[in-house]
Amino acid sequence: MLKKTRNLRLAALGGICAVGFLFAWENVQALKYGYRIESIRREIKDLQNANTYLKKEIQASLSPEKLEAEARKLGMVYPEPGAVIILDGHPDSVNAGRGWLARLFKSNKSS
Repeated sequence: MLKKTRNLRLAALGGICAVGFLFAWENVQALKYGYRIESIRREIKDLQNANTYLKKEIQASLSPEKLEAEARKLGMVYPEPGAVIILDGHPDSVNAGRGWLARLFKSNKSS
């Protein structure tokens, strides 16, 4: 009887230790995943900030002033008024103000 009680106590102690180790392991895993989640959240925030910065850089680089400055660095200049040649086969007097942009504005004014 004494041996049976002793084995029962050892089994109970082993079960309690197993539950304790399981509880500790779960807490360690939860802590590990919590740190990983926070790391990913920081990474997302950093990427969002970088995305916002890059969008602003694109807007700034596409501004007319920036494009004009870059064109001047490349040696580009505005054409002389007589240097523009329209190549659609019509004489200049007939063709004046008949480009697609002029037609677009003309149709908008009549609306």
